[in-house]
Amino acid sequence: MGRRFRIFTFLICFGSVLNAQIPNMNSSDRLDVATWNLEWFGSTSNGPTDNERQLQYATDLINTLNLDIIALQEVSDVAYWNRLLLNCPNYTGVLSTWSQTQKTAILFKKTEFEFLYQKHVLANFDYDFGSGRLPLEVGLIPKNAKWAADDTLRIWVLHMKANTGSSSQKVLAYNRRYNAGVALKMYIDKLGTANKGLVMGDWNDDFDQSILSGYATPYQNWMKDTQYAITSYPLSLAKERSTVGYSDMIDHIACTPGMKSHWVRDSSSILYADKWISNYGNVVSDHFPVYSRFSMESLAKSLNSEVIKSYYSLVLVGEDLLFSGEAELSVAQQNQVLVFDMLGRLYSQTSGNRIANVTRDQWFSYAIKGASGEIIRTGMFFIDGTSAVFYR
Repeated sequence: MGRRFRIFTFLICFGSVLNAQIPNMNSSDRLDVATWNLEWFGSTSNGPTDNERQLQYATDLINTLNLDIIALQEVSDVAYWNRLLLNCPNYTGVLSTWSQTQKTAILFKKTEFEFLYQKHVLANFDYDFGSGRLPLEVGLIPKNAKWAADDTLRIWVLHMKANTGSSSQKVLAYNRRYNAGVALKMYIDKLGTANKGLVMGDWNDDFDQSILSGYATPYQNWMKDTQYAITSYPLSLAKERSTVGYSDMIDHIACTPGMKSHWVRDSSSILYADKWISNYGNVVSDHFPVYSRFSMESLAKSLNSEVIKSYYSLVLVGEDLLFSGEAELSVAQQNQVLVFDMLGRLYSQTSGNRIANVTRDQWFSYAIKGASGEIIRTGMFFIDGTSAVFYR
């Protein structure tokens, strides 16, 4: 009996140390969100083999990270979903109602949001959306005093078709992701530019270039529409990864035109939970949470008001684009500028501050690396033929 007591005490202490390591990501003056593929959560035949341990670690992460909204994928057992809700008393949630085992879901704080509705959309494209994994749409109204009253925040939770099978099957899966991405954006476009929404989930592909070798991203239509923002895109450019075993970003967050001005630039990150949980990829999930921050204030900014001129100056001299910046972010000779076109292809790789033979009237993305290889800054800019317009 005494030995059992000592073991039980050790487990309690271990849990306390784990929680102490996980950061609290929440702040009352902003909206903190994440998307997380919780691999085969609760399944007895797939994913992590110890479902109780997976549940406990998921509980620890959710409660301690303290995010406002979490979009989940691969919730595979309703009983475990209900237990997760019981374990996270500050949250309530919505679970998709389709017949597939791997369901999408959303958790949101009870006291911070008014729930309006839930539904699945784009049933005519069920094949393209993973043979029935239709987008889950949820309407919420934030109760924060800085948020405009009665202004709906829409969340779409995705789990796109996976890149699996033979070479020909992967091409087919790519085409299904492409079709699904086009259909979803057309649907959201119809809601108007004032619509405030977040599209979060496992897109099963990247936005710089496709994980299918030799292919452009299937989500080119999202990238080309500069009224939208892919808040996780800088992570793709920085060569971050959202899964344990692969090198690409396949979990992403996008925001609609009405939400773009709320995005806190340079806030997106991967929550590498393997730093807090030993053997994370085997006991919790093969995906990491992907995180972004948004302002809660009702910002009525035009696109032009987002132009940032304080950090950099870009000037066309002949056929060359010259970078210069403030002292703390200057592009000195020891730094490197990586410039990508809007399909994610590397356009120019230079040292110093000169990019030769740029294409005018075109959008570019950039990443600036320091001497030790760290990313100093990422963002977007447009060359209008006479000068450059800079967006962070």
